[in-house]
Amino acid sequence: APRHRGTTALRALTEIGSVKLNLVGGKATPAPPVGPALGQFGANIAFFVKEYNALTAAKTGEVIPVIVHVFSDRSFTLELKTPPSAELLHKAVGASKGSGKAGKEIIGTISIDKLREIAEIKLPDLNVEDIDRAMKMVHGTAVASGVDVEGYDEWLKTALPKPASILERYGPGKQRLPAPWGDAPPLEDAAPAEGAEPEPAAAAAEAA
Repeated sequence: APRHRGTTALRALTEIGSVKLNLVGGKATPAPPVGPALGQFGANIAFFVKEYNALTAAKTGEVIPVIVHVFSDRSFTLELKTPPSAELLHKAVGASKGSGKAGKEIIGTISIDKLREIAEIKLPDLNVEDIDRAMKMVHGTAVASGVDVEGYDEWLKTALPKPASILERYGPGKQRLPAPWGDAPPLEDAAPAEGAEPEPAAAAAEAA
């Protein structure tokens, strides 16, 4: 996520600390948790409030987490994150909070397309690179929050197919296994084995 400097200082600085805050976009105030969290580092709380509210004005009312990186001269940068998955799910079903009884109480239902939409929002902050795995992660939060995803089981069967085993791909025995593991020609995109000597060029062979 992009960071936004809260000062124009350009000299080399040392980061002395950071803190993550879950705040409502456009509505931050110096009151807790902001005041105590930034006060421990001596950062300018009033300037942070002004900066954060300006950056999140377009998303007023949404929970927009922010990581505040504070530097040795008390300047700071803001690293805005995506809204929590639970918040996006609750909003999608019109609920203010989760069920609190995972697997027993359903607070609402969303479609598989809505799950994909939320996963696309969250993707920049997840430790995965493809949307299918992001959808699986968001679905885990949905289960914990009591949000049912219509059509999820059917989608899951085709979204992440189980990789074929060696036996399924090449059959029994070594005859069809690619070299160097078996007797068949090596895979076209396989890299040379580490330490293996390169094949002599055709011209060199002819010259010999």
